[in-house]
Amino acid sequence: MKTIIKNAKIYTPRGIKHSITIEDDRIIGFDESEQAVRKLADSQAAVREIDARGKTVVAGFHDSHMHLLGIGRMLSILRLQEARSIADIVRLGRQYIADSPDKDHIVGRGWNQDYFTDGSAIPTKDDLDRICTDRPIVLTRVCGHIGTANSKALEMAGVTKDTPDPDGGVFVRDAQGAPNGILHETALDYVQRIFPDISEAEIEQYFRKAMDYVSALGITAVQVNDLYAANQEKVLRVLNRLDRDDELKVRVFHQFTYEDEQALEAFLRVWADSELFSDRHRLSALKLYKDGSLGARTALMRRPYRDDPTTRGVETLSDEKMKALGLIAKKYNLPLVVHAIGDGAIAQTIDVMAALNEAGNPLRSGLIHHQITDLELLRKTAAQHLHVFYQPIFLHYDMHILADRVGTELMATSYAFKTQMDLGARTSYGTDAPIEDPNPLACLYCAVTRKDLTGNPPEGFVPAERVSVAEALANYSEASAYAVRMEDRLGRLDVGYYADLAILSEDPYEVDPDAIKDIQVLLTMMNGQVTFDSLGSRPRTPRVPRIP
Repeated sequence: MKTIIKNAKIYTPRGIKHSITIEDDRIIGFDESEQAVRKLADSQAAVREIDARGKTVVAGFHDSHMHLLGIGRMLSILRLQEARSIADIVRLGRQYIADSPDKDHIVGRGWNQDYFTDGSAIPTKDDLDRICTDRPIVLTRVCGHIGTANSKALEMAGVTKDTPDPDGGVFVRDAQGAPNGILHETALDYVQRIFPDISEAEIEQYFRKAMDYVSALGITAVQVNDLYAANQEKVLRVLNRLDRDDELKVRVFHQFTYEDEQALEAFLRVWADSELFSDRHRLSALKLYKDGSLGARTALMRRPYRDDPTTRGVETLSDEKMKALGLIAKKYNLPLVVHAIGDGAIAQTIDVMAALNEAGNPLRSGLIHHQITDLELLRKTAAQHLHVFYQPIFLHYDMHILADRVGTELMATSYAFKTQMDLGARTSYGTDAPIEDPNPLACLYCAVTRKDLTGNPPEGFVPAERVSVAEALANYSEASAYAVRMEDRLGRLDVGYYADLAILSEDPYEVDPDAIKDIQVLLTMMNGQVTFDSLGSRPRTPRVPRIP
């Protein structure tokens, strides 16, 4: 089938074009003559015409790190993003139970103590016991790296005063040494094992919900950290089936996590070159965690936190383990990408990568988040040709806590989007959704303006690190395609490339940078198929979808 998008402003490597011709899943031409278009329309071939009404067309957004399954699940559990106090958490929890009385366990996510108005306290088991005591509750902070369990959940998990902290985690304790319900990193995993695994039907439901959500935001491809040893069989079966049946609305590339060498080897022996994979669904990298999050103070720092000198954060994986797992991925021609936020985690990961990677980093291994850096770390990252997976939307929150956490000197060289690019490193953008909302326009706005979503500070946060609109868009398309070794057919609007695109309500190159976040997506196309369309709906009130 042929599709013609006409009356458009299309950004291509060949300059601005005004129509694009697509055959099946590929772009075959631009600016066909009116006579050629009319001849095509009059032929017996099936032709679809889309009138873009003068709107802007860009390459589809490719989020280079998120949790698609997590988005779908977030839309189905107790959501706590709006909580502004512990009392709010208790109220929302009680309401959730009243609305879902048959739930035998309660899972929630989204609170952030830095937004609380009652003292920025992290909730404890005593707070959650005010919600209920007859069923287990675990409520996770927005970052996913710490959470709180009620007394019932601790009891069911067998966590007592005598339970040692797990490797890479902490059971926070009261003055008497008893667990107070606050769980750091792997301690959170330890308690969450009491909950039943989600079913294959639930996994499919969550993926479908999430694909609908992100398609409406112009997203056509995602690199996801949704595949673990515990769920790999179900997740792969669901997504391979959706791919086979042409029901994937976004391309899904797995940054999969395995932390046991034998299990990783067994998994890759079967799946590394599986014929069940395609350009719409396949493995992309082994993803490991070196530390936690800045907001939770579990990101691994070289020096103690400025606002909590008792801790440098949490090292969740040893260098030796990372190297052993990375060698297995390398054996199967797969890159290693590592969650590293604190400067300590980044420094150690760079050293491990130096021992693992061949010259030039041909597998395109890299660092996810790469937030707290000094100039030496930025130079080492570029010198090793490591790919950097940034989340500019993190600035919306993190800029307000960064000086308190790490001090002004280190703050000035962190979230260094522009400097890292200028030093020669390849960088791509994403959101880490559902930790932040997956809206690419909000993320682009943060990269271009260095402001939070309320427009502050007016001069921008470390404004020297602003990137141009062109650089930001490339980092959301071409650079993401490069990370999955598909830059020869994905990430650009060019002849021979996949027809993955978004039609926008405004031109991001021409609007005031502060207005980029308010641009709406009018149509999304992936693989030549329309996955979201509001061009035909009138009247329409502009709205930026957000996970409530």
